[in-house]
Amino acid sequence: MVNKFKNYINNKVKIKYIFLFIILAILGHSYVLFRYFKDGVIFTGPNDGIEQMLPIQMYLYEHWTSGSFFYSTDLGLGGDMFMDFAYYFSTNILFIINVILIWLGSFIFNFNTEQMIFWAQNAIFISIVKSFLIMTFTFLLFKKLGLNHISSIVMSFLFAVSPIYFRFTVYWPFFSDVFMLLPLLILSIERFLKDKKIGLVIIVVAITFINNFYFAYYQLLTGLIYFLYRFIFTHKDDIVPRIQQLTLLIIASVLGLGSSLFVFFHSAHSFIGNNREVYQGRIPLLSDFTKHDNIFYDNYLFVVLFITIQALLTFKLYKHYYYRLFSIFTIMLIVFSFIPYVDSVFNGFSAPQKRWHYLLTFFSSGLIGFYVYYFKTIPLKHYILTTLPTFVVIFASYFITKDYVIWIWMVPILFISGLLVLTLNVTRKLPIIIYALLILLLSFLVSKEHSKNQIYHDDHERRANDFYIQASTFDSGLQRKHISKLKNQTDDDERIGWRVLTQDNTPMYQHFKGMSLYSSIFDGQLNQYLFSDVKVNLQDESLSRYSNMQGRSNLYSLWSTKYIMKKSYQKETPANFKIKSDDGKYQILENEEMLPAVKVTNQYFDKKQISNPLDLEHAMIKGVSTSDSSKEYAQLNKTQNLLNQIKITERDANYNNNTLTVPNNGDGITINIPKKVASKYEDMYLMMHLERKLPQSNFTIQINDYENNRLFEDSKYRMNQDDLLYRIPVPKDGKIFIGLTNGKYNLKLQGLYGENYNALKQADKRKQYTYLEENGKIDIHLKAHHKGTAVINIPYRNGMRAKVDGEKTPVQKVNHIMTAVDVDKQDKHIELSYTPPYFKTMIIISILFIGLSIIFTRKVNRKP
Repeated sequence: MVNKFKNYINNKVKIKYIFLFIILAILGHSYVLFRYFKDGVIFTGPNDGIEQMLPIQMYLYEHWTSGSFFYSTDLGLGGDMFMDFAYYFSTNILFIINVILIWLGSFIFNFNTEQMIFWAQNAIFISIVKSFLIMTFTFLLFKKLGLNHISSIVMSFLFAVSPIYFRFTVYWPFFSDVFMLLPLLILSIERFLKDKKIGLVIIVVAITFINNFYFAYYQLLTGLIYFLYRFIFTHKDDIVPRIQQLTLLIIASVLGLGSSLFVFFHSAHSFIGNNREVYQGRIPLLSDFTKHDNIFYDNYLFVVLFITIQALLTFKLYKHYYYRLFSIFTIMLIVFSFIPYVDSVFNGFSAPQKRWHYLLTFFSSGLIGFYVYYFKTIPLKHYILTTLPTFVVIFASYFITKDYVIWIWMVPILFISGLLVLTLNVTRKLPIIIYALLILLLSFLVSKEHSKNQIYHDDHERRANDFYIQASTFDSGLQRKHISKLKNQTDDDERIGWRVLTQDNTPMYQHFKGMSLYSSIFDGQLNQYLFSDVKVNLQDESLSRYSNMQGRSNLYSLWSTKYIMKKSYQKETPANFKIKSDDGKYQILENEEMLPAVKVTNQYFDKKQISNPLDLEHAMIKGVSTSDSSKEYAQLNKTQNLLNQIKITERDANYNNNTLTVPNNGDGITINIPKKVASKYEDMYLMMHLERKLPQSNFTIQINDYENNRLFEDSKYRMNQDDLLYRIPVPKDGKIFIGLTNGKYNLKLQGLYGENYNALKQADKRKQYTYLEENGKIDIHLKAHHKGTAVINIPYRNGMRAKVDGEKTPVQKVNHIMTAVDVDKQDKHIELSYTPPYFKTMIIISILFIGLSIIFTRKVNRKP
C-alpha cells in the first residue's frame, strides 16, 4: 500500500513537471507566436529556411507516404533521397515521428500538406515540442548532477530558449536537435560513472549517429573532452575504476556505432561522395574583435548571459566539483569563441563555421544553474564585487555601440534582487524562487530581443511571411495553374525547366519533375558531370545548387526537357525552343528537338578521347560516351576551334600576356567574329580560364547579355572552377563582349566553338518505348529496336539493379552520369530498381550489434 502511494505521488510529480515544461516551452515561443498571429511572420528563415528546409520536408513527406523511400528521378535530375538528404531530414528521428503523426492526423483533420504554409506552421509546433524535450532531458541531467528542482528548471529553460537555439531552428531546424542529444550524452556518461549503467550510453551513441552524422562528430568531440575531464578529475560518487571506464565506454561506443550502421553508413557515404572542393582560404589566428564579437551583449549568433561573469568570478564556489567543471568548460569555450581555427576543427578541419557555440550556451547555462543552487552561500561582499565587472561589461557595451537592448535594465534589477536574497537571511524558498524567476525573465528577454534584432530583421519580415510564400515571388496560384497544365502534357520521363526566381527547389513544392536542386549535399558524380565534364556555368556560383542548363539546347534535349517556363521579361531563350504561350507574366517555351529519355544505340565513343564539352554533347546525342573497352569505338568529328579566326580588341582595359586590367566596372575585351564565320552558326561556345587577382572580392563576368556572378577566392561556397564555358547566341554584329568588375585578372581564352545543332536536328527522336516510374521502380517496355545499349537519361548510382525480361543484367554508367543496360534485339522489358549499396548488409550488422548491446548491457549493469 505504501509503495502504491509512493508511485502515485511520483507520477503526480512527473505529470506536474511535464505540464510545467510544456507551459515554459510555449512561453519561450511567445514572441514567435505573437509575430506569426499578428503579422504573419513565419518561424523559418528567408533563405535556407524557405528555400531548402520546408521544400525538403514537404518532398520527403509526399514521397514517403506514397511508398517511395530511395531513388527518385524528380530529385533535381535524379537521386537517392535517403542518402542525399541524410544531412537534413531523411534520417532525422523527430521528423520521422512528425511525418507519421501528420500522416495519421491527415485522415482526421485533412491537413493541406501540399502547401508551404502548412510546413511553416508545423515548424512552430515542432520547435515547441523540441523545446519541451530539451528542457525535460536537461532537467533529468541536472537532477542527476545534484541540483534541486528550482536550479534544474532555471538551467533547462536557459538552454532550451537560448538565442542560438532559435537561430539554429529558424535557419536549419535539424541543427537544433543537438540541443536534445547533448544533455542525453552527458547524462549517459554520468549515469555510467556513478551507477555503472551502460545501456543509455549505447542508446545515445546509436541515436546520435542515426539522427545526423554531421552533429555526431560534434557529439564525439564533446563526449570525448567531457569524459577525459571526468576521467582525470574523478568525482567522489564515481564507482567505476578508471581502467574499466576506458574499456567499457570504448566497447559501448563501438556497439552504439555498430547499432546505427543501417543508417550511419549511408549518411557518411553520401557526405564522402559529395565531391566538394577542399577549403583553401586563410584562417586567421584570432577574430577581429568587432562589436559583433561581444558575446555578452548583442552578438549576432548567441548571447552569454551576464550572470555568467558573476558566476565565473565567484571563486568561493569552485570548491564544488560540478561548479568547477562547468566554470572551466565555460572559460575554455569563451576563449575558443575568439579563435576561428576552433570553428574549423568542429567543421571537420574545413571552412570555419560557427556551429559549436551551443556548447558554450549549455555550459554557461549550467554554470548559472549551479550559481542559483549555491547562491545563498555567497558572502555579500563577494557578491557585490563580482557584480561590478558585470556592470562594466554591459553598460560599456551600450555606450560604445549605442545599441539599446531591452534587457539591459535587468542588470540592476537582478543585482538588487540578489542583494535582498543575501541580506534578508530568510530561510524560506520564496526569495530564491523570485530570483530564479527573474533569471528566467532575463533569459526570455535576451532571446526575444535577439530574435527581434538578429532573426526578425527587415529581410526576414519581407520574405519570410505567409503572404510571400504564397505570392509570385515564391509560389503563386497562377504559377501552379501553368505547371498543372504542363504536367498534363508531359510523360513520366519528361521534364519541365522552371524555377521561381532563384528558388532552385521550386519543383519540390510545385510538384513537378524539374531539373534544379538546392542542397548542401548531392551526389559528387552529378557535381563532376555538371560543372567539370559539360561545364554548366551557373549564373550565381554556388557549391550547393544546380539549376538550368545555361540555355544549352543540346543538354536540355539530352535530359528530355519538353517545356521551359520563365518570366516574360527574362531574355535567355535556348535555341530550338519556340514560344508556346505568353500571358504577359509567364512565357512557355516548347522544345522542337526533343530527344527520347530512352534510346538503344550501338554507336560508342571513347570517353577518354573526349575533352571538349561540345564534343561530349555531340557524342551523347549521336550514340553513347563510355569507358567500356569491350565496345568498338566510332570516330567522333571534333568541333573546330575558331580562336585563330577572331580578333580581340580592348575596351577601356589593358590586356597583355593573359593579364587583363579593368579600371572600371564593365570594361574588358571584345571578341570580333568575322561575318562569314558567324553566319554558319546559331550559338557560339566560349571557353576561357579566368582568375581574379588580389584583392579578393566577389565579381561579375558579363558575356553579352549573360551575367555571371562569381565568389571571392576564400568563399566557403566557391566551386574552385576557373575553366569556364559560356553559350552565346551568335550576335548580329559578330561581337562578343567580356566585361568584368574592376580589378586585375588572369584571363586565357581556351576556345571558341560554333554550334549549328545539326547533330541534334538529325538525331532519331522517335519514342519507341513506354515508361512508368512508381514507388522507386522504373518500368520500360521497348518496342522496335536493334541490339545495343539502352541508355536511360537518369543519373547512375551505385546500388542500381536491372532486369531485362526478368533476367538480372549489369547496370552501366555511361555519358559520365547516365544509366544504361545492354539489350538484345528480342528484349522487351527493362526494370530498374535501387537500394543504397550494402543496405541489407548494414541492417544485418546493426541487428547483430543491437543483440550484442543487450547482452553487454545486462552483463555490465551493476546489480542492486
